[in-house]
Amino acid sequence: MARLKKSAENFMTEFAVNLISSRFLLTSASQLMSDGEMLPNELEISKNCHIYMVVTRPAVHFDPSDFSYADGVISGSLVYRNDDGEQRHQFSSPFELTDGAIRLDLSPYPYNEIRTYDSEGSIVRWMPANAISVYQTQLSYEHAFRKLKVLYVGQSYAGGHSSAFDRLRKHDTLQKILATTAYESPSSEILVLTVEYVPPRIISMMNGMDKSLIRGERDEKRFTKALDANFSKKLQISLVEAALIRYFQPKYNTVYKKKFPSRDLKVLQECYQYDFSSLAVEFDTSELQMVTYSDAVAPSDHHIANFMLTDDAARMQFFAMRSRPGDVDITTPIATSK
Repeated sequence: MARLKKSAENFMTEFAVNLISSRFLLTSASQLMSDGEMLPNELEISKNCHIYMVVTRPAVHFDPSDFSYADGVISGSLVYRNDDGEQRHQFSSPFELTDGAIRLDLSPYPYNEIRTYDSEGSIVRWMPANAISVYQTQLSYEHAFRKLKVLYVGQSYAGGHSSAFDRLRKHDTLQKILATTAYESPSSEILVLTVEYVPPRIISMMNGMDKSLIRGERDEKRFTKALDANFSKKLQISLVEAALIRYFQPKYNTVYKKKFPSRDLKVLQECYQYDFSSLAVEFDTSELQMVTYSDAVAPSDHHIANFMLTDDAARMQFFAMRSRPGDVDITTPIATSK
């Protein structure tokens, strides 16, 4: 096919579709595979999450030689490995004995859990070392505890009928990632981050200075049509998935890593129907106080994947959404059909 032609008409008003992340849940793959139950608020979020990311970071465990519990406070060392060898982080945190528990101790080797016990020796509750490490919010974003590498992006929504974690337990790609990581990177752990997205915003921008642009009734009709755009939930999620895959270039994804955006893709047809010139998908983990990254994208707690849906330079200049200073941003032009 020939190269796509540029639009012969340029209007005073241009539109962008903006999708923004909202609530999320982060859990380790080992917890995902267990029979544990979620709290009601966590279950509600899980049932409404739209996207999941399989991420990795260094595995962490407690050092039994300096672990202690006194006056309602646990303290000791969190141990992990990176390219420079074994690393240690000292911690101290309040920890109450509740629900009939009378004592606590570390789990057996590899010492990756704190467990509380009742008078009969039954486990009342447990707290994994990776959860304790997440609570070390005084650490900078450069610390290994705060950095999540994106390995895979997928859809997790089932209309609220089942939780994302229920469906992921039997996911073939997750099983492959777990097996590969255990062999290639035994000092790493796999976590699953599920994310909810709010309904899209339609962003408009007008150029009243250029008198050569089409305005008046024709431009107003385009504006009204764009504002009335009704993207289905399925389409919204598909747009987010495609954008995040193209942005992060995750190791285990294949579709959308190269040819996105493109006029050939079915997922973008409604965007072209309403004549949108840009798609911007934001992903924010600042509330979690962690950053995400990949081999293609530097660590940040706020990413904007901004894609031009036209190859017309006059239209492309309208939207160049930027992240905060120091954050990561890419603006990707439309792919050329072949």
